[in-house]
Amino acid sequence: MVYLISIILFFALVLIALSVSSRRPEKNAVNNKYIEGLEAIIDGEFDIAIKNLREAMEKEPKNTEAYLYLGDILRKKGQITSAIKIHKNLSVLPDLTKNEKRRVLESLGKDYLENSQWEKALDIYELLSKGKPGNKELCKTLLMLYEKLKKWDKAFNIAKRVYTDKKDYANYATSIASSLIGKDANRAMSLVKIGLKADVPYAYYLYGKILINEGEETKGIEYLQKSISLDPERAYLILPALEEYMFRSGEFNILEPYLKNLTTEYPENWDILNTYISILKKKGELDKVKDLLSESTSNLNLDHLEILTSIASTYTEVDKDRACEFIGDMQRLLNKTKKFKCSRCNNESKEFSWKCHNCGSFGTFNPVWS
Repeated sequence: MVYLISIILFFALVLIALSVSSRRPEKNAVNNKYIEGLEAIIDGEFDIAIKNLREAMEKEPKNTEAYLYLGDILRKKGQITSAIKIHKNLSVLPDLTKNEKRRVLESLGKDYLENSQWEKALDIYELLSKGKPGNKELCKTLLMLYEKLKKWDKAFNIAKRVYTDKKDYANYATSIASSLIGKDANRAMSLVKIGLKADVPYAYYLYGKILINEGEETKGIEYLQKSISLDPERAYLILPALEEYMFRSGEFNILEPYLKNLTTEYPENWDILNTYISILKKKGELDKVKDLLSESTSNLNLDHLEILTSIASTYTEVDKDRACEFIGDMQRLLNKTKKFKCSRCNNESKEFSWKCHNCGSFGTFNPVWS
């Protein structure tokens, strides 16, 4: 009897072993397709990766990682709708682990960002931030989304987590204030004052404009002047407004000596010089204009079409021969375009912004010709 039981157990073990060995090649084949898919992703062979991942998914439908990677690849290839569909279907699976659930949400959030679906992306990233409230990258994404959706209160609150340096925080408050002027005067004023406490030059400019619009032109002009003294490189933003307000307030008589002093202090700054020249021309003092140009052109960057054009235009009124010389210099720059370039990351923009939207630095955009 014992002998018979031993024989039965032996054959049972053999059958189990045969059963396991017969299934092993199939599992290896699945794993191989999945691994080949990952290798193709690393090599940038996305079409091959899609093929291999789909084969792995057919044989192993519960391979969550394969679905995740497939959705991510489709997003990179511009097939956003398909990527969203895959990641949304994954997000409702009941048996996902906590880490898997988070990874799915991260991918779905990126899908919505890529598709400019800001509201849906915001829902995802607010959910993700609850699990990691101190994660700076998540906070940056939330900040961007709040800005896109003009949720300024939330943007300003989360900026405290992003900009831990007081100066950066003040710069950010100033950039938000520039978006709110004319829309929410009280909030704009409160944010500008944060910038003033940190001596942010642009904050003085904005505060000056606010004061002038409220009828306090004399005080407002003082703040515009302070902004120029703190940041003469951006005088081109402020001088047109300063000139207009000084004319309007009857303080034109103090504008000329003010500009003369600025020209002496910053001889290489064309915007200051050009504003001074325009005042002299309005007064009919063309001899002064000619002398000033002769003294100053050697200090200027003549690789700027705008500067050359202004100099040539001014010389036509005081010295036509010199005007022709500068017109000749203009020919080599005629095909170039004015842009604003960030001095920190080299990001370019057609319009001026106090904040670089690429690297997040403040006050780094300067005009260039390229």
